[in-house]
Amino acid sequence: MPRHPRSSRRTTAFTLLEVLVALAVVSLGLLAALRASGQLQNDAERYGDSVLAEQCAQNYLVEQRLRQNFAAVGVETSRCDQAGRSFTVRADVVGTPNPNFRRIDLSVLTASGWAAWKVVALAWNPG
Repeated sequence: MPRHPRSSRRTTAFTLLEVLVALAVVSLGLLAALRASGQLQNDAERYGDSVLAEQCAQNYLVEQRLRQNFAAVGVETSRCDQAGRSFTVRADVVGTPNPNFRRIDLSVLTASGWAAWKVVALAWNPG
């Protein structure tokens, strides 16, 4: 039987299905990379907020020490601006079994309401 010249040749081109599968794999990889970069940006923003909120909490505690008056029991809120961002410092002051000490639960909130920093401190009666 004579061989047909076309049947003896092998084609090396990609089929349409192979190209579509390759495009789907590449697009999934790109979407995953885009999502990861977006998450990294969000994490960096939250870290920046945490650092600034910590500074607000430290400022509040230092201010309380410098006033040299015993912290009153109750809730106190104040505003703190750091690096162009606004935070709300909320201090819940509660009594302790020892009347010379007070417990201060500090929460520093971002403008969106996220608690960027929380710390518990003790205040003592300086006089």
